[in-house]
Amino acid sequence: MRLRQAKVCLTAAITVLAATCSSPNKPGPVVVDLVIQSVSPNAGPATGGTEITIRGAGFASGTTVTIGGRPATDVNVRSSDMMTAKTPSSSVASSVDVAVTLNGRTSTLATGFRYDPIAPNTAPVITSITAQGKRLRQPAAFADYGETIQITLAIQDAETAPPQLAYRWEGCGGTFTGTGPQVEWTAPSGGTLPSTCTLQVVVTDGPHVLTRSILVRLHNSVAEIGALALEFLEEFADSTIPAEKTVRNFSDSCPGKADELDDVAKNRMSHTMTAHTYGPTAVTVAFGGVCRKNTADACAITPVEWQSIRKATNQLEIVKGISTISGVYRDSRWWLCDSNFDGVSSLGLHFMR
Repeated sequence: MRLRQAKVCLTAAITVLAATCSSPNKPGPVVVDLVIQSVSPNAGPATGGTEITIRGAGFASGTTVTIGGRPATDVNVRSSDMMTAKTPSSSVASSVDVAVTLNGRTSTLATGFRYDPIAPNTAPVITSITAQGKRLRQPAAFADYGETIQITLAIQDAETAPPQLAYRWEGCGGTFTGTGPQVEWTAPSGGTLPSTCTLQVVVTDGPHVLTRSILVRLHNSVAEIGALALEFLEEFADSTIPAEKTVRNFSDSCPGKADELDDVAKNRMSHTMTAHTYGPTAVTVAFGGVCRKNTADACAITPVEWQSIRKATNQLEIVKGISTISGVYRDSRWWLCDSNFDGVSSLGLHFMR
């Protein structure tokens, strides 16, 4: 009886010992603490959009980021100790907490990012507006009907590059081509001679709206010069018109005005004009060019025939030849400048001036 009981006790002891000395259970995964160590850069504008790099430990897919309590965007976990994100906007400029959250755990870096004040959005500054044609030496703000010229706005903005501002070009007819601070404008094909056109641009950067305009003078230069030359020739052929009136469309800046006034006055004294015939006038326009060896902006050439009575002899005289009259653009209008004539008289005289 005692032997059997001792055997049972021995068996129980071995069982307990075996259980105590058996192999340990397999350990579970190690959980690393979620920690933020640094944020770089640690400051940016309150408008948001600053890309930051967060370094620390315990990062994994699904980690979220808040900055100042607002969710960051473009969160990208690159490794267990580094991630990137973009800051949200902020209504205040101050230092705020940066926090990361994963599986219900959160780590916070107090005052880890500073929002800087938003700089005031200053208005753009327009320094000039110009209108310029493409012809050599063409006056500024000048266009013939149907001509294409370039309009350029010089503008500066502290926050926005000039091409990225918003522009709206307007004009009195014609067509704008292009966008931005430099465009081309094609004038209407016809209109009053001469006339003016106001071209306007409206510029905005969002909160600010600016307007600037420029006055462009519209011409039909060939028609205007031709008309001035013909008017002069018609009045020259009328002996009743005073010499001073006849040369009123010659520019005071041209020495040819005084010469022509003298010629007309002498003709009035020596001849009585009785008839005239003029052929078609050929007009060329070349700013700063040459018209019969004289510097001019335009040139009008007309075949002419005059009939007159010489007062001294009462003889009929017929003069035939070519009239060459130069033109200049001064003070926003066309003027005549010099008048020359090459021809012969039925009385055997030759004229050349």
